[in-house]
Amino acid sequence: MSQAAQNDAERRIAPRTRILKSGKILFNNRYSTFDCTVRNISATGALLTIDPAVPLPKVFEIRIGEEEAIRPAKLVYRRDSLAGIHFMDAADAEGEETAATSPSASEDLRIHPRPLPSAMAANLPWLQP
Repeated sequence: MSQAAQNDAERRIAPRTRILKSGKILFNNRYSTFDCTVRNISATGALLTIDPAVPLPKVFEIRIGEEEAIRPAKLVYRRDSLAGIHFMDAADAEGEETAATSPSASEDLRIHPRPLPSAMAANLPWLQP
């Protein structure tokens, strides 16, 4: 094994398993989707093949294969058609929070409506009582 391959293997927390499954990237509160192919997977992340022209958000959700489970993920790197992702619900070796104790990515991205400031609402006749 070459020195570069050994260094890559040492940086990974969990061993990767080769698979070839279809995946679906979900974002924008699941209103936007992109298809991808999952090349390898581990407990903490995966390697995706995706069209290089597709703009991939930094935080999204992914469904792998025909599974019902949707996992929150973040983009680690992107090179041409390859994208490395980290599952945000995976427990890190350093003892970081798990999904049970931290909000999921979809909760972070939700729009929380707030009332308009009164000065702005005064200029909108349809909001007047």
